[in-house]
Amino acid sequence: MKIGDNIREIREKEKKLSKENVAKALGITPKAYSNIENNIADVSVSRLYELADIFGVAPEYILNYQEKSSFTNHFNNYEGNQGVNIMYQGCSNDQIKNIEEQIRKSKQEASRLQAKTRNN
Repeated sequence: MKIGDNIREIREKEKKLSKENVAKALGITPKAYSNIENNIADVSVSRLYELADIFGVAPEYILNYQEKSSFTNHFNNYEGNQGVNIMYQGCSNDQIKNIEEQIRKSKQEASRLQAKTRNN
């Protein structure tokens, strides 16, 4: 993401501010502010500090902004997991399937080892 995208994401998703309000706080026109968010106008260091102050965050937060991962809870009660809550944070469906396959293989290996131990 570019810095203008970061600024827009923080303004819209976290701070719920309008473009007009931020532009007014900066003392610039809404069009000039839109140019910042649309990555048309460069952001000076002093402007970055002003935006950080308006948003109540550190300038580094704006520069390094990444949308927060969403939390997804999957309550899988199948294949004998005996009600274990498996929680995935920000994983894709393919990653979830891979994790579930690894768990299944680990359970099979554990069962095999337990059976082998009982037979010895």
